[in-house]
Amino acid sequence: MRKAFNVLFVLLTISWCFGQSKKEFKRQGLSALSKGDFVTTKENYLKLLEKGEKTWETYTILGDCEFHLGNSEDAIAYYRKAQEKNPVYAGLYLRMGNVLRKQGKFEEAIINFRKMTITDPENPQIYNMISSTYYENGEFLAALDAIDMMVKFGGENLDSSYGRSLAYIKLNRIPEACIELEKADQLDKQNERRDIDVMKALHCVK
Repeated sequence: MRKAFNVLFVLLTISWCFGQSKKEFKRQGLSALSKGDFVTTKENYLKLLEKGEKTWETYTILGDCEFHLGNSEDAIAYYRKAQEKNPVYAGLYLRMGNVLRKQGKFEEAIINFRKMTITDPENPQIYNMISSTYYENGEFLAALDAIDMMVKFGGENLDSSYGRSLAYIKLNRIPEACIELEKADQLDKQNERRDIDVMKALHCVK
């Protein structure tokens, strides 16, 4: 009887310590993350993985750490594992898209950004990201189409007019570019786009 009790006590102690360790690793990891300490966060979340905490949240945070530490391929690997666990979380497609865009893998980035529209089809900022990525990839007509979607759900704004002007210039549609530059100039109340005057001088002054 005593032997059985001792075995049960040991098993309960091990179980308690195991649970406490996971909580402590998570607490330390989140505390480090809040301070921007991605090295310490990564160390603690890798220990969580070793303890069997293979959740999409764990993989996402490890991906964030790798991204901020400059390890893009490792970040993508963790984000893919997180997507397998939670394929509907739009934030993962945003992260994947940003990493791929940074790597110059524009087509893959656009695929991930577009997946965000499945759960959030009327978010103008998603279409703004899609448009910018098309522009970086030299697909200027596609960039204009994405801007049209951005305007449909968010209305005309500085980003839409400025983005159109850039695409029109690349397409050598200068009169249309000048119209959009003038709109952008009127909308730029905070002088965010200081190159608008330069672009107008280069392309629109007769």
